[in-house]
Amino acid sequence: MKRVAIFLLGCLSAMTCAIAQINTDRVLSIGRNALYFEDYVLSIQYFNEVIAVKPYLPEPYLYRSIAKIYLDDYLGASQDATACLERNPFITTAHQVRGIALQNMREYDAAIEDFEAGLKDQPENRTFLRALAVTYALKKEFAKADSCFQHFIDLCPNEPSAYMNRAQMKMELGDSVQALELLNKVIQLDKSSSYAFALRSMLLEQQDRHHEALADMNMAIRLDPEQPSFYINRALIRYNLDELSSAVADYDQALELDPNSTVGHYNRGLLRAQVGDRNRAIDDFTAVIAQEPDNTFAIYNRAILRDEVGELEGAIEDYTLVYEQHPNYFPVLYARSEARRKLGQTKLADDDYKLAFAVQNRVKDEHDAREKARKAAIAAGKEVADETEMADKEDAELTDAERTRKESERNIRKFNRLMTSGVGDESQRYSSELRGRVQDKKGNAELQPLFVLTYYEKTDETRQLIYFEKNLSDFNRAALLSRRLKCVCQEPMLTQAQVKAHFASIDDYSRFIGLNGGNAISYFGRSLDYMLVQDYQSAIADLNDVLLRKDNFILAYFNRAVLRFRQLEVDEKAGMASVRNSDSDEELKNTALKAIGSQQAASVQGSGISIRLNTGTMTAQESARLESEHLARVRRLECELAVRDLEKVIELDPQFVYAYYNKAFIAAKLNDLDAAYDDFSRAIQLYPNFAEAYYNRGLILLRQGKTKAGIADLSKAGELGLAQAYSVLKRAQE
Repeated sequence: MKRVAIFLLGCLSAMTCAIAQINTDRVLSIGRNALYFEDYVLSIQYFNEVIAVKPYLPEPYLYRSIAKIYLDDYLGASQDATACLERNPFITTAHQVRGIALQNMREYDAAIEDFEAGLKDQPENRTFLRALAVTYALKKEFAKADSCFQHFIDLCPNEPSAYMNRAQMKMELGDSVQALELLNKVIQLDKSSSYAFALRSMLLEQQDRHHEALADMNMAIRLDPEQPSFYINRALIRYNLDELSSAVADYDQALELDPNSTVGHYNRGLLRAQVGDRNRAIDDFTAVIAQEPDNTFAIYNRAILRDEVGELEGAIEDYTLVYEQHPNYFPVLYARSEARRKLGQTKLADDDYKLAFAVQNRVKDEHDAREKARKAAIAAGKEVADETEMADKEDAELTDAERTRKESERNIRKFNRLMTSGVGDESQRYSSELRGRVQDKKGNAELQPLFVLTYYEKTDETRQLIYFEKNLSDFNRAALLSRRLKCVCQEPMLTQAQVKAHFASIDDYSRFIGLNGGNAISYFGRSLDYMLVQDYQSAIADLNDVLLRKDNFILAYFNRAVLRFRQLEVDEKAGMASVRNSDSDEELKNTALKAIGSQQAASVQGSGISIRLNTGTMTAQESARLESEHLARVRRLECELAVRDLEKVIELDPQFVYAYYNKAFIAAKLNDLDAAYDDFSRAIQLYPNFAEAYYNRGLILLRQGKTKAGIADLSKAGELGLAQAYSVLKRAQE
């Protein structure tokens, strides 16, 4: 990694011009240092500062584009490299960076133009030659790629990467003999190349040379023990050597390094099933399905195991999912028929059996017709492909190499085959090793949370979190509370001492209110203390009292909206929904009660009305369905209360940017994506550097299938310092 950074920065140092003001030069230098030490998100913040002061300089755009390359933000990198070239068209390195970005976005023709432009200026530049060859290979123009690789080797006969990339291309073309020769050359030149040992191991394994393959994969792991795919592929080799316990141990190690590895969970599930450890095998397949809900291979395997352990209803659900995706795969219908028969569902079982028989005959007729046409074509002297599938062979006919499948395989008949890991998949085949670290951290694509008024904020090493809001600024200037309020979306965990202090503050406010009747500020201050000790109902009650005394208190409306939504989330986690019991909410409470229906009983408890079903005369399924419907209705009503508060904030001050953000957040949670998009856009319009709004709008766009626009928003969020954007950005581009 550092060698790549040294090379790129070395190319740049020769052409960096003197910058007039020493402070700008210093900031740029610090940014370059951060880039060298692989702190890419922080380096971008420094380059942003230089660009803000001197947008005409090409260098900060170039450095920022390099940082974005390391973070897999290829769109942002391409745009920054273009900005650099617009300011100085003679910076050759910008063509290199933009070409790499375009290559990763699969815009191969444009990438080739950039690499050729670089070669015009530097005809023997190894980086441009290698990148051009790789791009031709990715474009499937293998003759041109081979010519470029040969030119590269002629110029640099001792450069391992030239042989490595050519070997990868030969593997793609199925020329294992030449690929092995080239990998032997790589290892001769660089005995520390773990990737070369891993690739050679895979080739040897495909030739059923298991012991040689194992020796190579052992060496790859010795050189790079933190690479999960190496353990996954060694497990496959050990499986073929009948070393099942060692294979399982390798999958355990791979999953320790990467707990989200679907290949690791899937293959370990198959091995556990094979040795009779069915329940833990089910756990592995469930882990795969949690990440890939449409993975019918995992669903089918789980269905079979559930059937075997007596979880028949779950097995039937899984069989049904598989049938919906593979309607011609009649074995799943026979299996579902048997499961239903075990449950005593004789009519459904018979229907499944008849359907399976009909599908089987139809599939056979279609196969016979194709085979007849194929034989006729052969008799006529035409060349036709052999239609025989590997999956049609009996297990005894398969070689060890044929007992596996690629992760991209979609033939359901191969459901019981182990998967190979991605050492040689196309996404990594011609890896330039330009990889960052932040984007490789697994993260859930969750919305950034609501903004709230509080005394505390979580520190962020890569950003200066200054959220200005006029109403808040005016309130703090008046010094009505003992501490300054902040508007934040990331709150820290409070210490025991801080919690104790807020309980003491609640007591102080309560004594004051008891003696003097209280005013809006005292109730508002106590509401903040209640919020910080997680007593949302009391906090909401105090905010209600604030607004009875001062109905234009904008900060009270804002925080009440947040707390209403938080309370709803707490209630949902506890398995109940409630409607707050306040005078101002009476109309909505009545609406909710009318929606309950005659089969429900409402019981008033504390400050809210808990809605429960009278399920005495219902089946469990009917009860669950009705409860789900009612919870959804009450959730929408509670959200409407929160939105009403935010709309009041906007009515009082149309420039209150965080009201639009929070309103958009709630709309997104209600799956009203168009409304969420509009309000996030309004927030960005009011505050163009609003990283959280860009991030959330990017997620909304991805959910709407607008991938390009979503990637652009995530790129902007990352550029503004929101590091979580890069892990999502990477997955969106895969």
